[in-house]
Amino acid sequence: MNESPSRYDVIITVARDGGRLPDPVTFAVAADRTASRRSASIISAHTADAIISVVTVTAPGRYAALAVARAVVSDALNQQAPSPRQSAGDDGRGAEDQRTSAT
Repeated sequence: MNESPSRYDVIITVARDGGRLPDPVTFAVAADRTASRRSASIISAHTADAIISVVTVTAPGRYAALAVARAVVSDALNQQAPSPRQSAGDDGRGAEDQRTSAT
């Protein structure tokens, strides 16, 4: 039995966790680029301690949507150039999914 894909909004929070967060504009450009390559869309809000992203994905199930959303944010973070004051092992990543819901 095949189900048609549904649209999911996945919230992913990246905590600073003692390191530095990427530049908001640079992250937004990278996230938009990676989302479009995966047929998704992303909206992000930046606070002093975190990046909160809502990734909208059309997928056959919530686990597939979670995988795509995590990949979008991970790829956007990997495209960031480390700042001169940031050490190689201190990239501030601590992505975790907060909530998954179908719209």
